[in-house]
Amino acid sequence: MRKAVSISVVWLMLGAVAVATPRLTLDREVYDFGTAMDGDVIQFNVVLTNTGSATLQISNVSYNCACTSYTFPNNARTATLGPGQSVVMTVTFRTAGYSRYSQPVFQELTIHSNDSVKPQQTVRVQGTVRQLAAYEGAASTLEAEFYVLVDLRPAEEYARGTLLGAVNIPFAELEKRLGQLPKNKVIYVYDATGIQAVQGAQLLQQNAFLIPRALSGGLVEWWRLYGDLFFVWAPGAVRTTPIGAPFYGTFSVIAASQLAQRYLYVVDIRSPKAYAEGRFPGSVRVSLGTQEEIVAWAAALPRPRSGAALFIWVVDEDGTRACTVVQYLQSVGFTSARCLFGGIAAWRAQFGDQLLFPQP
Repeated sequence: MRKAVSISVVWLMLGAVAVATPRLTLDREVYDFGTAMDGDVIQFNVVLTNTGSATLQISNVSYNCACTSYTFPNNARTATLGPGQSVVMTVTFRTAGYSRYSQPVFQELTIHSNDSVKPQQTVRVQGTVRQLAAYEGAASTLEAEFYVLVDLRPAEEYARGTLLGAVNIPFAELEKRLGQLPKNKVIYVYDATGIQAVQGAQLLQQNAFLIPRALSGGLVEWWRLYGDLFFVWAPGAVRTTPIGAPFYGTFSVIAASQLAQRYLYVVDIRSPKAYAEGRFPGSVRVSLGTQEEIVAWAAALPRPRSGAALFIWVVDEDGTRACTVVQYLQSVGFTSARCLFGGIAAWRAQFGDQLLFPQP
């Protein structure tokens, strides 16, 4: 009897060992990116989990196109997971050239492991890839062209009138408000004559800002060349010409003519709440819910003149309404206007919250 019991225990133990096996489970098998611009880089994560009772070995991930790649943490190419453990696999799909194919397009990656039931499992990335229309602009283009214009004058002077899209940080407050500015983008600072602007550019450089520039000669020089072009006045404000002797300086300056040639104006038409939670510094929120509002707003925009160009970017959450606005702008002569393709959602997919500052 005892011998029979012992044999049964042995067989039970052997059976337990026999059923100990790794199992690979994916948290997603398909990633649909919707619509992307030709040239966009799509990136997403897949969580791989060993839901079995033995060690899982991921030996390889194969794919048939150089447009697709993957990596595990620390740039590893393989992974070993104990029972219950997980690892994040980051997949990258480069869309360049895919707009010429029948849509939608897809690519697959095959994960090879020692899972005896499913030794090979696939992850598919799919979506529609197309060329931009003339009125659309890519997030990467806005990121490359973006700069911040900072008005260093006292708040009461700024409130009467300022250059379009300028952020007001009075010179006396600049050092304690540096956190409101991106360190890795161009920062143009100006005052009435250019003296404090040069000092402000020096302060920014001392605090590791990569590209600070002072507007040479300040608003006095701007007025000499362009008058009140790209200048906005408060309702009822007395329109006065800046006074003083322009200071041109030699340290980290930009000429007024250089700024005027590619003047950037970012218009955000999202809700006040969405705008306050994260907006491009210097962007202006405008309510453009109806065609009548679009027409009235466009009519009030400054018209560029010889030697000056207004580059308008209109952004919303997904690009839909913004592109309607920009098509109208182009029809009435603002040929350099663009809508952000895919809106803030597309920006976040590529750059996260970079440049999206909460409203102070």
